[in-house]
Amino acid sequence: MSEQKQSFMQQLDAWTTATVINPLHQAVTEGDGNDCDAACEAVKSAIRQKVLESYRNGQAAAAGAKSQPGKFQPRRQSAK
Repeated sequence: MSEQKQSFMQQLDAWTTATVINPLHQAVTEGDGNDCDAACEAVKSAIRQKVLESYRNGQAAAAGAKSQPGKFQPRRQSAK
C-alpha cells in the first residue's frame, strides 16, 4: 500500500478540519456556551501556533536561500 504525499493545501485542509471545524462544530452541537468559549479559545491558540510555525519556516527558508552575487558587471563608461 503506497501513500501519496499530500500537497501543502491538502495538509492545510486536513489540519483546518481537525483543529478548527470539528472542535467548533462539536462545541456548538454538544456543548453549552462555556464549551463554545473554550473551543473558540483553543482554536485561536491553534491558529496562532500554526501561523507562527509558518512564519518561522519562512524565515528559515529565506536564511538558507541567500543569493550569491551575480556575475553581471556593467561596462565602464569610456572617457571622451
